[in-house]
Amino acid sequence: MLNIGATNLNHLFTYSLDLLMNDPMSHDAVQTPRILSYNNLLRSTSLEFDFDLSHVGFTKTRWPRYCHQYLDKEALSDWLEGLVHISKRGENLFRSKDAVRRPREHRHGSCWLGLSYRNLLPTLVLYSRVAEFPTRAALELTMVHLVGKEISKRLGHPLSSIHLVWFVSSLFLSCLHLLPLLTRNGELEEVYARKDNVGEFVRHQIDHINRGNVRYGPTKRMAKRMQQVRDGTVVPVPIKELSLWI
Repeated sequence: MLNIGATNLNHLFTYSLDLLMNDPMSHDAVQTPRILSYNNLLRSTSLEFDFDLSHVGFTKTRWPRYCHQYLDKEALSDWLEGLVHISKRGENLFRSKDAVRRPREHRHGSCWLGLSYRNLLPTLVLYSRVAEFPTRAALELTMVHLVGKEISKRLGHPLSSIHLVWFVSSLFLSCLHLLPLLTRNGELEEVYARKDNVGEFVRHQIDHINRGNVRYGPTKRMAKRMQQVRDGTVVPVPIKELSLWI
C-alpha cells in the first residue's frame, strides 16, 4: 500500500515508482511481471507536471487514443464550465467514458472512473480502479495536469496551488513496460542483476527478448522502444504540446 505526499506531479511519479521498485513494504502481491499494491492514496500539493511521454515508451499517437477512450469532450467542457458556480462546500463529479471491454484491454472495466473538484482548498480528486506504473500512470498524471490547466483558466487558481488526491484501488509496477525507461536512464544492467522480484521479472523479460523469438504483442513493442532509445531515434512527446481537445 502506498500512502504518500508530494510537492508536484513529477515528484509524485518518481516517488511512487521508487517505492514500487525498491520498497518491499509497499508490495501486497506479485504476479509475473507485475508488483502489485492495494488501497493506495497518492497526494500532491500542485498539479505542475513537466514530462515527456516518450520516456515511458509512448509515441505521439497514444495520447489521442487515450483521450478518445476516456473523455467525452462535450461532457468535460460542460463540467469545467459548471465549476464556475460550485459552492464553497460543493464537490462536482465528472465521470470517464466506459471503455470498451476487450480480452486484452479493459477486460475488467475502465482504469479510472471519474474526477471530482472542490474549491475550498482547490483540489482535484482522481478515482482509479487500477493504475500501472510507469506507463498508464504517466497518462493519468498528464490528464489531471491538463484538466488542472483548464480549471486554472476558469477559476483563476494558479496551477501550483491546485492539489491532487488520487485514490487507486490496485496499483502495479509492470516490469515489462518499465524496460524503455530503465534503458533511457542507464539503469537496465543494474536492475537486471538484482536478486529480488523486480530483478527476476526484468531478467525474465530481457532474456525472452534476447532469445530473438519475440514476434508480436507488448513484448515486441517494448523491444522496439528499447532499440529506439539505444539508436537515439525516439520521437519526443512533451506533454506541454498536448491538449485535451483532440
